[in-house]
Amino acid sequence: MNLKNSALFSLSKRIIERNSKFENIHKGESCYLFGNGASIKYFNLKHFDDKPAIACGALFLHQDFKHVNVKYYFEGHPFYYYPYWINPYSKKIQKNPMGSFFKKQKFCHDDVLLFCNLSNYFGIRGDNIFYAHHFGKAFKGFANCKLDGSFSTMSSSLSGMLGLAIFMGFEDITLVGCDYSFYPQLQGHFYEHGRFPDTFNEDPYQEFLLDARQYADIRVITPNENYRGSLLPHINYKGLTGDEPVYKENNEILSDSDLLNLDRFKMLY
Repeated sequence: MNLKNSALFSLSKRIIERNSKFENIHKGESCYLFGNGASIKYFNLKHFDDKPAIACGALFLHQDFKHVNVKYYFEGHPFYYYPYWINPYSKKIQKNPMGSFFKKQKFCHDDVLLFCNLSNYFGIRGDNIFYAHHFGKAFKGFANCKLDGSFSTMSSSLSGMLGLAIFMGFEDITLVGCDYSFYPQLQGHFYEHGRFPDTFNEDPYQEFLLDARQYADIRVITPNENYRGSLLPHINYKGLTGDEPVYKENNEILSDSDLLNLDRFKMLY
């Protein structure tokens, strides 16, 4: 840890150590991790109410969010909840209406605990808001990834959710909507319009998933028999629920007002 990160850790130590109460709080339990992949368009979320869940991204916009037992939410983007931010795509400083919109939405779910990047400390506050940071440490395995210390899995939503789940002691993990973790990979998100061609790439989360399997039994849900686990064992939706997958377009699972807001953010959904 360099001088800058050492100083940051010292200044934020009280904030970060607040997370220590979550260590092994769910030891031996099962959970769902919800990504935002397009496979969710095929799923009835009411089938996923039997286990606690960790979610990310825009899942709270899904009309059936209330039927999922989401206890924790992960948001790893730095400086996400401020009026201005550095756009991660254009790398330009610009207004950030999305952060304001998401902040209002998340405050509607005060029973869900939100874990976000420490840089957002002055952007979003509340009794249900917690903060995490990597303090410059690269990921070298979940054994060295501590929510109350250097949380080195901030690079993606899936890696962050895995970090939370393992720190909390979950030993049985089912991935839902994590479409890069099966093969071929579905492209797009559940809140985007239309269908996109599959891709045939290596799993970008290989390092995290292989290490995570030392701590938990992990599987991924696929929409049908045309998809299979890549690094992980899989079970298709019908095999898990007994129901056939039924495709719904984004306007069938998000409200008109939320779709208009996403469009206002120039996300082309």
